Amino acid sequence: MRALRISPAAYREALAVRTREHAHLNAYVSEAFHTALDEVTPENPLFGVLLAVKDNIDVAGVRTTAGTPALRRHLPSRSSTVWERCARAGAALAGKTALHELAYGITGHHALGPPSLNPSAPDHLAGGSSSGTAAAVAARLVPAGLGTDTGGSVRIPAALCGVIGYRPTLGRYPADGVVRVSTSRDTVGVMTRDVHDARLLDRVLAGPHARAATPLRRVPRAVLPAPLWEDLDPRVEHVCRAACERLSVAGWELVESAVPGFSWHDVLRSATLVPAHETCCALAGYLTRHPAAPEVDDVLRAVSSEDVRDLVLPLLGGGGPGRTAYEEALNSARLLASRLDALRRREGAHVLLAPATTLPAPGKDVGAALVRPSGEASTFLTYIRNTAVAAVTGSPSITVPAGQTASGLPVGLLLDAAPGADTMLLDVAERAADLLTGHGSA
Repeated sequence: MRALRISPAAYREALAVRTREHAHLNAYVSEAFHTALDEVTPENPLFGVLLAVKDNIDVAGVRTTAGTPALRRHLPSRSSTVWERCARAGAALAGKTALHELAYGITGHHALGPPSLNPSAPDHLAGGSSSGTAAAVAARLVPAGLGTDTGGSVRIPAALCGVIGYRPTLGRYPADGVVRVSTSRDTVGVMTRDVHDARLLDRVLAGPHARAATPLRRVPRAVLPAPLWEDLDPRVEHVCRAACERLSVAGWELVESAVPGFSWHDVLRSATLVPAHETCCALAGYLTRHPAAPEVDDVLRAVSSEDVRDLVLPLLGGGGPGRTAYEEALNSARLLASRLDALRRREGAHVLLAPATTLPAPGKDVGAALVRPSGEASTFLTYIRNTAVAAVTGSPSITVPAGQTASGLPVGLLLDAAPGADTMLLDVAERAADLLTGHGSA
């Protein structure tokens, strides 16, 4: 469009047609295909680009349901700051995308319709909680979109659908106008088909936090933390080991290392207990922006998904984890951040490198529990395991496509950096993605 080879109107119509052809993916809960603001010109960085937006992010005049019954008719009168920045940069809305109810799960089940399906294998789910955005980007219904990430909700579906999923350092993007379940873990994130576009969206969304990237002048060095490579599905491990071999052959320095003091029990407890303690406060912070919105307890009582009800009903009336347990979980997160920082410094590493998920995409009939070689396990905890590390420590994290299993299911490779090192992470991730797709060098 910037070169005027296609008009914005023709572009919108082409994507609208493609969206109708892929309606079976259930990517959207509402389609819009809005035009850009009148003052937008080809000089704007997102000139005429249509974006998919997760349905817990406010766009004025468009319903924000968060996939939950109590907000089914909720119509915000003002936009979130993240959407305002996209619109001022020239973007237009393609539609609001499906999500796991209240963004509190990884399968994508919600109250407004069926869950989003995986474009690579429509008998499998797209993942969650930002399921619709991942499906829309992977199916080329849009070039990019916005999601939110508490414990992996951008990166998990991106990895399972074979696209880029980027969670920034906590606080890099504004949080107003977003239905959140955690004040200290939730952030808006982006999904794209290449890292270059993720960089572009990051510059738009970060606003004054954005800095010009300083080119990385040495070969990337990555640590493979041993705990994040344990208990992997053999299909995922095969694809990710092969991806690491390609990076190594290209000159990357890869070091496998133990993480002294690391505990999955502590990581996953912090990843779940902290949001549970903060959910009511986070929801109240959103609902008070909207005078006609229901009360927090009314939203929680009306939750329809069984898995989410099990999580939120104990929170009614001020219930849930107590202050002491909450402080202990925060402290374990700080200890983990310190240990990982020490590991990066000791090894002189730019990033930590691991599979984004321990399993490929789940089938459509997945339940609350999975049967693993080690026994029955929680579906939710199994899928958030590796992505929870960056969420707990507030670190920037990105998944890039590593390849596919023999049956064609996408697998993602996760890169985590130190808090604040977003531009460096995006640089390293772009090199990795280009190498793994055969388009670049070290």
